[in-house]
Amino acid sequence: MSRGKKKFAIAIAVFVLAGAYLAYSGARGSMAYYLTVGELLDRAPAITGSSVRLNGKVLPGVDWDQVSGRLAFTVTDGSRQIPVAYRGVVPDTFKPGAEVVLEGTYDGKTFAATRLFAKCPSKFEAKPGGV
Repeated sequence: MSRGKKKFAIAIAVFVLAGAYLAYSGARGSMAYYLTVGELLDRAPAITGSSVRLNGKVLPGVDWDQVSGRLAFTVTDGSRQIPVAYRGVVPDTFKPGAEVVLEGTYDGKTFAATRLFAKCPSKFEAKPGGV
């Protein structure tokens, strides 16, 4: 291979590697991971006070003061549960039994949510008992 072709091949390899790195770092930064209730409780000492995302299902017993915007409820992963305190806009789809994703901090007792996202139920679920 001539010297000119080697330089060209090296230049192409550098551009391909740089593009791959930029694509990887961009995709990695936009991924949204969240913890389940059990994962949060298992990692609690290490992440107490850190900003995290939490996923869970809202249990009955929601306490919502619409005047002040304060909302207190409990989320579960089916086996473990965490009380949540939130103040802000509540999505229309928020209700007991709804699946939510929360952003906030855990102090060891209560999850203080700064953002609340209610997941929309699938409109394409099969009816119970048949087609």
